[in-house]
Amino acid sequence: MITPAFELSQDPDFLTITIKVPYARVSEFEVYFEGKEFKFYAKPYFLRLTLSGRIVEDGREKASYDDKGIFTIKLPKETPGAYFEGLDMLTALLAPKKSRSAKPLIQEIDAGNGEGEQEEEEEDFDWEVEQTPYEESREDHLSSSCGYGFGNQKSGVFRRLQEELNEVIDIQNPDITSIDERRKKRLAAEAAKFDPDHYL
Repeated sequence: MITPAFELSQDPDFLTITIKVPYARVSEFEVYFEGKEFKFYAKPYFLRLTLSGRIVEDGREKASYDDKGIFTIKLPKETPGAYFEGLDMLTALLAPKKSRSAKPLIQEIDAGNGEGEQEEEEEDFDWEVEQTPYEESREDHLSSSCGYGFGNQKSGVFRRLQEELNEVIDIQNPDITSIDERRKKRLAAEAAKFDPDHYL
């Protein structure tokens, strides 16, 4: 999963989290917050923050999304006027909270078929994945001759999403592949997959 670019700010009553997710579907996102924990998920982005102060769900929370792919989430503070320390310390916010597992360290396995236990293990997904802060590279700002999308206006998109979209895109490294080379590879792939017997 990709850690999105984000910023935090605060006023006496609210904590504001701005999350940049330009390639996510606005209809498919989840936000969870309780106490000092905040989680945001919009495929392929995942953001988990451990805050220095407590936030609360009391009906005053608000979220908005603009056409540039930016979520703005305002969360009320549990104690109005409280100051949250370290909102600029991104790696500290991304670090998972240190909590001991409630599961026993030693588990007894019976000689049965174990199908029920396997289903239970699949439900327990560990969301404590390692996250690294998003860093915008200088190459994202440079104009590339290898554009794609409508009017060849996009470039640099797949450089960041390569790991997540490896099975989706046919051409590896489209950011450094010229338009002519991509066309040749596409035609070669179509010719290789074409079966004239299918149309007889």
